[in-house]
Amino acid sequence: MSTSDSGVAQAPEEGRTTAWSARVRRIFATSGMFPALVLLIILGYILSPTFLTAINISNVVRLGAVLGLITLGQALVIISGGGGIDLSVGAVMAAAGIIGAMFQDYGLGAVILGTIAGGAFFGVVNGLGVTTAGLQPFITTLATRSIAVGVAFQLTAAQPVILNTPGLSYLSEGTIWSIPVPIVILVVALIVGQFAMSRTTFGRNLYAVGGNEDAAFASGVSVKGYRFGVYVISGLLAGLAAVLGIAQLNTADPNFGSGYELQAIAAAVVGGAALSGGRGTIVGVAVGIAIMAFLGNLLNLLNVNPALQAIATGLIVIIAVALNRQGEGSDDKRVMKGLPLYAALGVGAVLLILMSK
Repeated sequence: MSTSDSGVAQAPEEGRTTAWSARVRRIFATSGMFPALVLLIILGYILSPTFLTAINISNVVRLGAVLGLITLGQALVIISGGGGIDLSVGAVMAAAGIIGAMFQDYGLGAVILGTIAGGAFFGVVNGLGVTTAGLQPFITTLATRSIAVGVAFQLTAAQPVILNTPGLSYLSEGTIWSIPVPIVILVVALIVGQFAMSRTTFGRNLYAVGGNEDAAFASGVSVKGYRFGVYVISGLLAGLAAVLGIAQLNTADPNFGSGYELQAIAAAVVGGAALSGGRGTIVGVAVGIAIMAFLGNLLNLLNVNPALQAIATGLIVIIAVALNRQGEGSDDKRVMKGLPLYAALGVGAVLLILMSK
């Protein structure tokens, strides 16, 4: 066989290899850290005999639905660009839940509507601050977080509000076709989000706003309108998450939601949402939600104390952002440039261990 013949014979195989590589890259691009999720599940199965039991999985999905809803809103805000981030979602959940609890004498519908409306109100405040007032998202949402915390404690005198609303517990413990209600709500929200981002003008324009707002504005897209909209959606989803939260606890607690904002950011970034805006998928976000939910559950099963869990969440954010930036196509190897940071974190970990003894 001649060299040319050999080349012709090998071309289809090379083409298949190239196509397979491209397919693998697409999987990573659309599903974020899916291989990491698989590895986490395998690790969890090895480390804890109860990790993959039906009861534990049910608990993970029920509790993870709250995180999932606010992560979906957080991802949309991040994708919208302009430094978009919502640091208020945790406090908004607490305040919205308490606002809804104020209407419990009027029945379940009033509690649900009041809670979602409360979340939407804070979303409007964030949206107006970022768009019409021209404030930085970090400052706006940090201020809104402080306001929401104040509202929650003012309305309750710092005491939890017990709810005895008929039907409320169904939203946490009930099932639809044997599927827990919280996961049904989350899956529906994710499907709607995926459809909106991949199949509608809203999604295309939002990616355009996040990717290049000047070009989007020149094309007639309302940059401020879209950014205002995603903050309102984030508030609405925080309100919906609060409904599930108070249903789980039968209590509206002013401390509920503390720390959820960092977990939501971590889940969105782990799922592939670029903090620079304009990039990210709802499929990837779903994987990020699953990773954070299963990771938190595994750490609890291993009796890791909350302080170390908070440290782990912070480290995940740093590493995910570094990997995320490396994947943006820049020649600048951000991961390697971050070695001094990683070294400092390593030294800090060693000192923490020594000081904890």
